Amino acid sequence: MAILDITKDLPTLFKQQVQATPNAVALEHDSASYTYAELDQEVEALASRLRAYGVSRDTLVGVLLPRSAHYVIACLAALRAGGAFLVLELAYPADLLADVIDDANPAVIITHKSEAEKIKAPVPLINLDDPVAEINGHAKEPSPLPANDDLDRLAFVSYSSGTTGKPKGIANPHRAPVLSYDLRFAVQDVQPGDRVACNVFFIWEMLRPLLRGATVVIVPDETSYDPAALVDLLAAKKVTETLMTPTLLATVLSRYPRFGTRVPDLRIVWLNGEVVTTELALKASKILPNTRLLNCYSACETHEIACGDIRDMTDTESLYCPVGPALDPAHTYVLNESGQEVEAGTSGELFIGGPLLAREYINLPETTAKAFTPDPFDSTPGARMYRTGDLARKLPSGLLEITGRVGAMIKLRGYSVVPAKVESDICQYLAVSQCAVTAYGDGLDRQLVAYIVPDKEASSERPAVAINESGHSPSARRALENRLAQYMIPALWVALEEIPTNSVSGKVDMKSLPSPRSSSPNGSEQSAGKDPIGISDIAAIWEAVLKVSKNLLKPEDNFFDLGGHSLSLADLSSKLSRRFGFRVPIPRLAENTTLTDHLETVRAVRDGHTEEVQANLPAVLLSDATLDEDIKPTNTAITPITSADTVLLTGVTGFLGAFLLNDLIENTSAKIICLVRFSDPEQDDQAGGVARIRRNLLDMGLWRDSILERVEVLPGNLSRPRLGLGPEEFDDVASRAQVIVHAAATVNLVYPYAALRGANVGGTREILRLAAKGGATVQYVSTNGVLPPSGENGWPETTVLDVQDVPTKLLDGYGQTKWVAEQLVLKAGERGLPVKIHRCGTISGHSVTGSANAWDLLTALIVESIQIGYAPDVDGWRAEMTPVNFVSKAVVHLAAQTQADQTVFHLGDPKPVDTRSVFEDLKGLGYETKPLPWDEWVALWFEKRGSAKGGDGSFTVDILRSGMPTVEFLRDIVVLDNALTRPFRAVIERPKVDSLLLETYTRHWFARGWLPRPPSRQQALNRPAEPVKGPLSGQVAVVTGASSGIGAAVATALAKQGCAVALAARRLDALEGTKRKVEAHGVKCILRSTDVTSRTQVEDLVKAASEELGPVDILVACAGVMYFTMMANTQMDEWERTVDVNCKGLLHALSSTVPGMLSRGRGHVVAISSDAGRKVFPGLGVYSASKFFVEATLQALRLETAGAGLRVTSIQPGNTSTDLLGMSTDAEAVKKFGEPSGAKILDPSDVANSIVYALTQPEYVSVNEILVEPRDEPI
Repeated sequence: MAILDITKDLPTLFKQQVQATPNAVALEHDSASYTYAELDQEVEALASRLRAYGVSRDTLVGVLLPRSAHYVIACLAALRAGGAFLVLELAYPADLLADVIDDANPAVIITHKSEAEKIKAPVPLINLDDPVAEINGHAKEPSPLPANDDLDRLAFVSYSSGTTGKPKGIANPHRAPVLSYDLRFAVQDVQPGDRVACNVFFIWEMLRPLLRGATVVIVPDETSYDPAALVDLLAAKKVTETLMTPTLLATVLSRYPRFGTRVPDLRIVWLNGEVVTTELALKASKILPNTRLLNCYSACETHEIACGDIRDMTDTESLYCPVGPALDPAHTYVLNESGQEVEAGTSGELFIGGPLLAREYINLPETTAKAFTPDPFDSTPGARMYRTGDLARKLPSGLLEITGRVGAMIKLRGYSVVPAKVESDICQYLAVSQCAVTAYGDGLDRQLVAYIVPDKEASSERPAVAINESGHSPSARRALENRLAQYMIPALWVALEEIPTNSVSGKVDMKSLPSPRSSSPNGSEQSAGKDPIGISDIAAIWEAVLKVSKNLLKPEDNFFDLGGHSLSLADLSSKLSRRFGFRVPIPRLAENTTLTDHLETVRAVRDGHTEEVQANLPAVLLSDATLDEDIKPTNTAITPITSADTVLLTGVTGFLGAFLLNDLIENTSAKIICLVRFSDPEQDDQAGGVARIRRNLLDMGLWRDSILERVEVLPGNLSRPRLGLGPEEFDDVASRAQVIVHAAATVNLVYPYAALRGANVGGTREILRLAAKGGATVQYVSTNGVLPPSGENGWPETTVLDVQDVPTKLLDGYGQTKWVAEQLVLKAGERGLPVKIHRCGTISGHSVTGSANAWDLLTALIVESIQIGYAPDVDGWRAEMTPVNFVSKAVVHLAAQTQADQTVFHLGDPKPVDTRSVFEDLKGLGYETKPLPWDEWVALWFEKRGSAKGGDGSFTVDILRSGMPTVEFLRDIVVLDNALTRPFRAVIERPKVDSLLLETYTRHWFARGWLPRPPSRQQALNRPAEPVKGPLSGQVAVVTGASSGIGAAVATALAKQGCAVALAARRLDALEGTKRKVEAHGVKCILRSTDVTSRTQVEDLVKAASEELGPVDILVACAGVMYFTMMANTQMDEWERTVDVNCKGLLHALSSTVPGMLSRGRGHVVAISSDAGRKVFPGLGVYSASKFFVEATLQALRLETAGAGLRVTSIQPGNTSTDLLGMSTDAEAVKKFGEPSGAKILDPSDVANSIVYALTQPEYVSVNEILVEPRDEPI
């Protein structure tokens, strides 16, 4: 019995529902909603406008809109006006959109202003952004409306691409959707109150709920492809029903294993568009126990063919689920090659007849006639049936099962590949005259093979297909990767003199095509580049299995001739799989059994494995980012690295790893277990591991024999289960390591994800397994490569890409693997494992020694620019050069903290310098270069240096020769904002990229043989600069807080005036940069590690200054802290720190210097106060109080010592660009009172200049207070 009135058209059925439920909610989109009555009014208004354009029976109305309420209204309006809607996808390329419009010839197109410019054809437009109807002279006398029972007239036209790429317009009459919806309602009805989320197959799904009084909840396009956003929407909107593709559902379930609890209202899920695997069916049934799961099979030309409840159809013995019982069994035919129906259980080609068929492919009568043929099983006049091209069988149970495609399509790892499309593109874009594409192998080893006849007379625009000895063609892949999806590009290529054909049918004789394994390319250029897997690798494993020396093996030797058998073949398969990190199937090894065959098999499996991963990358990423359920922590307390007895360090043979080992030895007392990579690790490899560590540290200038007392070498392999360790060894390390610093990674910006997956993803998973087993804290070293280019402003620490964005926004496999590894670390953290992530930027050489990474691209570009005398002139090219010693010390310092509020820290430079300023600074060092546009620079470099000898003295040549970057690569820098990190690593100061740092680097580059001469300015190491003669010559100053900000600027400014300076800060390494700048002016300078909250340390500082420089004449007290805090939030730690540093620190400085000044009858005390010492600022209550204390103390000192020769100056800066601004952790206070006003603020040098002014006044002049503020921020 029909549920709908199947004698009426779609607009009539909708109108009937409007009258039945006028006040029910019909449509929701974002925050907007329409009742049925309101939706009806919108539809009527737009339909009236359409009729003025002459829309009537079979007239097409184009709809070029995003999935939205307007889309629904536009389609309903086209139907109510008597016409049909034409689907114009926003994703159409410009040429395809033009072709579709030209082919369909719509009377008018409904769109938005933002999309209207895409339409080049002279077609009238209705712009929904315009409030008033504009018909621009197109008004026509409305035609009579068609009868509401005229179900043969056109309802809509949608386009699908053909095998050659020419679009086909599928014309559907009203009868098809009306009858199809009625059949769907018989399977699962909807009622008023039901809420149906629509996006997938939107044009089909959006109308169905509106015929039964339910609510359509529109899922925006961007949400449909974002699992997190989709789940949030389904939950927030209390959706009761939706349709998904199996892939989308699988993605959601992988990411949300408790999906059912997140969407308790979801009662119905329809699956359509792809096959449903039994694995997915079982998983969905378990996670969604209260949801009905319906598998639906349809085609654009036939609508619903079959549908059934997945729980009733799942057979655990089968790989795929049936598609359900036929909805119209009388018109569902499975036929043999003779056109006769086959018996139940027998496979044949599926044909569909009945009244649900599309009318035609518009303007393609021959194509229509081939696809829609007379139906010999239906006596109805004019009855037709549609040839689906699917192979199917009717099971004895009555269920329909799809078993494959008839010739026209290849099923490959879940994808449908149309060979004709691939063949067409190969002939069009490569030098190929004929081509046949087929599949080779089974299951996941199934690959596409292209048999080609080279076109020797092709133009240069169609490159020749170069096939290497293993049957692959990297050049063809590159030529096709912008034309075809990855999974559609053949993995194997065979060149033939001609394509064999069947003498009867004239079609390609597939059986006569040679095996891609036994054929050798013919007539095509061979291009066999060096492959990382060589015959010696396979021979070594044959040796282990067959016990035959690999030195005796020959390429043509046969595995079985040398004593191999089925069990040893299984052993070979296992060892090969372990060695290379992907499964090498036994059947593939058994097919061709010589040593050369096995080499080709391993390479082919590798390429197929890589292709499979890359073709399905989003799903692979999502799966890889799922943390194993058994990785659960036994301890959730953070262990500071300074308290650990044992630390496990990975990556010690790398650049950063060497410095991490050095800093761990200097700053902790822990035993350092160093995991060193070996292909097949054994305990005997320990000596080799020590040698590799020693060699690396010697190269960095870090080795000392005493290191051996603290280091334990652990041979391992990140790509292996348990890190390549035995079970007992793994458990032993887990029980000892309290902190793990995981800095190891395979870094390669060319390799795809699959090639780096084992070490970077699998290794991190095993590190987390180890940590969870023993309760260790994990300090994970990541990269800015987990984020896309950022433009001017850097990414904050909270930024994490969604998985769907990773393949398109992170274009190299390295960044993709590090993104997945981060996800695993974050998930472990969510389970309670103490974890921290340290994202690094571009790491440069040591800021003091210059020790450099020999394979750094930026270094190579700078060195090679100096070599040829020209530098690339690229707008927007900024250079990040973050010294390795800063990164290493920052990681160790942050790892010593126990705060649990922040997980991700940024160690990259938030303000990378313009490369033009770098080359300008280099000019001052004697390395003058002239600017040259990038393309010209590249051409000149290849002309002058492209053939230069590489090697130890010319690594930079090798780097650029192996892969010259593009100009886009130079511009697309990833900047990391560090606002949230600065408060935690404030004492570790980042050296500035200036001429002093570049002098250090270029001197080191010269010492390594990369530059022909040393820098011309050599004062820092070889000779003292001429002492500056200035107004402060002969005087001695003590400056506290001198490592950065105002303190560093004051110290440099005093040196410029001839003053000797004693520099004080908590960390000596942080003072190195300031010291270099001070000594550049030829004055004496000493450094002392000083915490001003310690009276003893301040006294020792002043004593050292007096003994090494002379009596202290000037005290500049710059040490201070500032925290935005709400008084109501009682941040006691920060308040006490403020009092200790700002108040006690000043008193300690005064008590150590003032008595000596008074005894000599002269001296000058300068203290950094603040404008907050004159006026209290909200959010800075305790800070203001500390500065009021400073003002009171200085005023008392000034009054009490008047006439004793002492001058006392209070400097009251306003908003100044220093690290103090980033120290606060009270987010509420920062947001409310700490946001920048937009005014230009002071530079530390502005404050330093005011201090120099006060100090250089005549002795009788005392500058008691200086209020210095940004002009636009007065108090």
